[in-house]
Amino acid sequence: MRDTVSGSSNSLCLPVGERPRILLVRLSAIGDVIVATPTIAALRAALPDAHLAWLVEEKAAEIVRGNPALDEVIVWPRAALARQGRARALCGTLAFARQLRERRFDVVIDFQGLLRSALIARACGARWRIASEGTREGSARLYNVRVPRTEDRSSRQRCLDLLRPLGVESRDRRMSIWFGPEHAAAAARLVERARAEAGGSRLVCLCPATTWRHKHWREEGWAAVADGLSRDGATPLFMGAGADRPLLERIRGRMQSPAYLAAGETSLKEAAALLARADLAITVDTGLMHAAVAVGVPVVALCGPSYWPGFQDYEGFRMVRKSYPCSPCLRHPTCANDDCMTAIAPAEVLVEARAALAGLRTMESGVPVER
Repeated sequence: MRDTVSGSSNSLCLPVGERPRILLVRLSAIGDVIVATPTIAALRAALPDAHLAWLVEEKAAEIVRGNPALDEVIVWPRAALARQGRARALCGTLAFARQLRERRFDVVIDFQGLLRSALIARACGARWRIASEGTREGSARLYNVRVPRTEDRSSRQRCLDLLRPLGVESRDRRMSIWFGPEHAAAAARLVERARAEAGGSRLVCLCPATTWRHKHWREEGWAAVADGLSRDGATPLFMGAGADRPLLERIRGRMQSPAYLAAGETSLKEAAALLARADLAITVDTGLMHAAVAVGVPVVALCGPSYWPGFQDYEGFRMVRKSYPCSPCLRHPTCANDDCMTAIAPAEVLVEARAALAGLRTMESGVPVER
């Protein structure tokens, strides 16, 4: 008989035993993978003998690699398969699904709740397939344990709530990115170059780029903030991927002070190590924003269209946003000029940045850093 469970997750505890094999699925979007990482520590504490595996796509794999609470990181080579053409990609995907099934997972927890993640959850052959009741793209029928959403809007807590069917209750929302001494050393060398080029003592990392264009802020605003911080004696360092460099070059071209561009110079782990050395990060809603919170650096975040209620509980976090009735609009803006972002003034950002720099760090990274 088909196993199906729905309803209150508070009283539900699935019969998985003391050593279940559990597959955690959060495939893509670096920030979303970071948001789900509190579940790793919660599961390991509650089920010390469980086998914990994380299924992730290539671009976000570095986030969970090296986490000592995970037994296995499984990378779905989605992008590589797509480059092989439709027929080969299909064959490769079927072979990958067979490999997942051979691992004999007992439980799969899908934090993504989209059709592609649900299909993978179904293909792995686990008896219990857990997801939120708010899944999309018709994926709901592929799960047999659906967890009701509570009134808590925290994105991290919503991930933790999916552990309740396993009898795991946690409100420890601390996120994690593990990096090693080699990544810390690479970050230290980069900071030396930045200070030699841009001067200043306190390091401020600025992260203006994201894949959603309407989450961007004005280029002249970034230039004004970086100039203000430089006058305060800080070292402005712009971070991003190699593809973001033209945007950052334009911002630097508007500045009156020097700034260092680190775009494309770091891996994800090196970027995390670099953020851990910073005194402050100023960022739009992008993967590096979540990474900065995870390593314990104070953050000033410029938010508008994205689901800002989901991370307003972040530690050491100052949010600059305008109270527009249409915010957040997610991927469906109703305005032509990204009004909620363009309305943010550089002076407002500088006020929050200076206040954050005057305060104390709320948390330290797991890797010691020299300052």
